[in-house]
Amino acid sequence: MGKLNKGQAAAASHGGGHALVLAGPGTGKTSTLVARYSFLNARGVSPDAMMVMTFTSKAAEELKVRLGDKYDDGAWIGTFHATCMRLLKRFFADIGLRQRFKVLDPAAQREILSSIDLFWNADDGDLVDVIGRWKDSMIDPDQAAADAHRKGSVPLRRAAEYYAAYEREIARRGDLDFSDLVTKALEALSKSGDASEFVRSRIRHVLVDEFQDVNLSQVRLLTLLAEKGAKIWAVADDDQALYGWRGGDVGFTVNFTETFKGAVKYNLAVNYRCDPAILAAANTLISNNQNRLPKKLEPSRPHRPGTFVRIRGFATAEAEAEFIAQSVEQAVSRGLLASSIAVLVRTSSVTPAVQASFEKRNIPFLLSGSVNFWDLPEVRAVADLLFAIESGSTDDVWRYKGGRDIVVTMKGSHPAQSAPAAGRLIGDHPPAGVNAERAAQWADASEAAASLALSHKTAAEFSAYLEEMSARGASGDGDGVAISSIHSSKGLEWTHVFVAGCEAAMLPHIRNKDKEEERRLLYVAVTRSKNSVDLSFVRSRFSKSQTPSPFLSELSKSPTGAVKWIGGEAEEKLETESGTGSRRIQRDPITTSGGRKIYRRKGRRSLIPPDED
Repeated sequence: MGKLNKGQAAAASHGGGHALVLAGPGTGKTSTLVARYSFLNARGVSPDAMMVMTFTSKAAEELKVRLGDKYDDGAWIGTFHATCMRLLKRFFADIGLRQRFKVLDPAAQREILSSIDLFWNADDGDLVDVIGRWKDSMIDPDQAAADAHRKGSVPLRRAAEYYAAYEREIARRGDLDFSDLVTKALEALSKSGDASEFVRSRIRHVLVDEFQDVNLSQVRLLTLLAEKGAKIWAVADDDQALYGWRGGDVGFTVNFTETFKGAVKYNLAVNYRCDPAILAAANTLISNNQNRLPKKLEPSRPHRPGTFVRIRGFATAEAEAEFIAQSVEQAVSRGLLASSIAVLVRTSSVTPAVQASFEKRNIPFLLSGSVNFWDLPEVRAVADLLFAIESGSTDDVWRYKGGRDIVVTMKGSHPAQSAPAAGRLIGDHPPAGVNAERAAQWADASEAAASLALSHKTAAEFSAYLEEMSARGASGDGDGVAISSIHSSKGLEWTHVFVAGCEAAMLPHIRNKDKEEERRLLYVAVTRSKNSVDLSFVRSRFSKSQTPSPFLSELSKSPTGAVKWIGGEAEEKLETESGTGSRRIQRDPITTSGGRKIYRRKGRRSLIPPDED
């Protein structure tokens, strides 16, 4: 406990009952979780009387390493699914499983679907993923069919029929798939068999990492464990809940004390990563969310002069990418490692321009945590449709709704004429079975591909370009700048962070109805940086006019000095915000309605005082 701060020590040494530990970014949640485990162990709780559940195998392995000699092979430390697998291997008979049941991977699931003559059109999405999401939400085949009927979706109705047939087949074989592990463990613990008695008599504490990402089946598992006497101690940050589209529900964290009666809340507020200016901006931004638990991050170090959130606007995506590349080049020339810099994006559709600018300047990079844009099926679909239009062939366009009509109408057209229409057609028809996040990515990438195609004389030339860029992206430098989706950046940190594509249609994404989750995405992006953050937007992307994200206006209300708008776009923004609508000269600082001072610097209006660059 000696190395913990006051808040961490209080959470780690929690007494009886349930507890929720609110751990913001950079507040030492893993150290606190390790300390909690050690605290219980030191007070006589044996490793086999504690369960520690994580969301990734990597997180579980890190805990084992950090526990050192306190880790015991009998300890229950693993992902939700690994923990449930261990229970089922031990108590298979409770629910009639065969002793050597198999857990099917996606490839084996597809083989089963094929073996019972269930053939699925891949253009309608990944059937295995669709079935998995239904199971995670505890939706059975009958409920899935009813939901598909309400939505009037033919592909989803067929998916529900296949779901029922698939369930009958794996039950006949006595096997499980990945999503079954939690629900079958629930079934075993609900019965008055050996599994139930084991948990009731043995498991006294359950520690949960990243509780904000739990889905319905996982919460039901935890509540059932609690009913059998286990005390739930969960680390969570509702402000970093990003996975509503795959079943996560921030409400489980917000309403934790209602689900787990008598739970005590602890708040890890001291952030050891970010500059005070960055934290001030992040706190201001996330305070606009309503469905959250009130809290505020506090800095552990003094402000470093010149460190803040900078906001810049550019005319085009290419200009934005050139600025990022030039800034990275300058930072590296001053001794900063390329691997300590990240470019974060809402969707991979923003990455092509950045990648091209990096390649022009020979800046090493790594496409981290996201699918290579050039290999996305929607990007290939746009290329295929452009080729079909140019050649006038309708042989394969039946895969795209409206594809035959566009080929007939635009037969012989080259990409300069046909790309916008092709991009819209592909973008407007994502596979029926994909989740909302993937549908948003599909639309963006289709538009981006069409925009890129405009500069190519023929469809064949564009296809060759995609192949070339795919090969380059796949060979990215592991020691280079990280180009990553914001989702994949969670839990990571860099010395400097760029967030590109901060437009009103991109962040918050136009296709996501949950604007609070979108705000949480920007909050996560900003808090990845140890030093300054550069946010940027453009006036034109995908050959369409764009406007700045409304989240940038929210950031502008941060305490003085935390956020600075830079350049001509900043001048325009400040005049709009101040409500003057005037370009008259203001020699002394003026104060906006938000309390910020606007200075004159080199004949222009700025948030930066004349004595600070």
